[in-house]
Amino acid sequence: MHIPVVRAQHVIDHIKVLREAGVPVERELEHSRLPAFIEQTPDAYVSLPRALDWAWRSSREVGIMEVGFLAGRTASLSTLHNDVQRAVMGASTGLSRIEALSNQAHRENSALKIDIRREGVERRVVCEVQGFQNSAFVGFAEWKAIVGIINIVRSAAGPDWCPAEITFVSRGRPSDAALEAYGNARILTGQRYCSILVAAADIAQTCIDRRSTSDDINDPTNPPRTPLGLGDAWDFVTAVRALIRPYLAQGHPPLSLVAEIVGMSERTLQRRLAQCRLTYSQVVQEARFSIASDLLADSDLNIADIAFAAGYENAPHFSRAFKRLTGVTPRDYRCSLA
Repeated sequence: MHIPVVRAQHVIDHIKVLREAGVPVERELEHSRLPAFIEQTPDAYVSLPRALDWAWRSSREVGIMEVGFLAGRTASLSTLHNDVQRAVMGASTGLSRIEALSNQAHRENSALKIDIRREGVERRVVCEVQGFQNSAFVGFAEWKAIVGIINIVRSAAGPDWCPAEITFVSRGRPSDAALEAYGNARILTGQRYCSILVAAADIAQTCIDRRSTSDDINDPTNPPRTPLGLGDAWDFVTAVRALIRPYLAQGHPPLSLVAEIVGMSERTLQRRLAQCRLTYSQVVQEARFSIASDLLADSDLNIADIAFAAGYENAPHFSRAFKRLTGVTPRDYRCSLA
């Protein structure tokens, strides 16, 4: 079973848009089962169905197509996960940047698949949110993907570039703001797939930020870090572990909450974990450890604050658990990385 997850930054972009529209987002967030501190953890992962359901409930008075477009416009290449940014910006042409994003898209949205198809002298960049093609909520995710691809093409073809055509699976009239922003494009809804149409010559160009220098922006001394267990795809345990992480600051997440988030019964969740030779407690412990090791490596937080962020009752409890898992204390672990 595939558990679709999305990086919290994409939910945060929608929160900002809805707040500016005067929507009381806090009330819906409380009922959504999304993490209470989601705005403080943009690189955390949350349930994609939960996020889409929350966005739909919060956007009913504004409209999916309008909120989706505005949230897409608030995003930029700089809001992508650092590893995705590094891969995309390290490529030299528009085409290679789209290919890099396609290879890394699972780090932003595990259900997103990006494909480039030939149509004569043009290329159609298709963004499929797998498993959600028939969902009334898919427009939120479609707009985010479309605007991201447009931003990449503009990094090669120039800031005023517009696609010849934009298509959406979602139905409904595009917002006036979207029609104005992409006035030269045919914008079609209710189509077979979400896509943009671009001339092959446009994405073949060297990107603007690479034309004046031959320096490789990839720093070989700072290679991309792979999240715990995440390679080219999300497996079941990796997704469950990632979904647990943003809830740990609120305490030990009960099994019932996590089962609800992943869309199965408690017994089924336990059985699936048992098939992977794990218990729920072990997965929680792994999630805590991944948070703690990340913070020890990449922050100046003191041990007590790291213990709290990872869901431990206090620093001594955290230190004992960390040493039991690694054989060293948190302080010694941090010193070994210096």
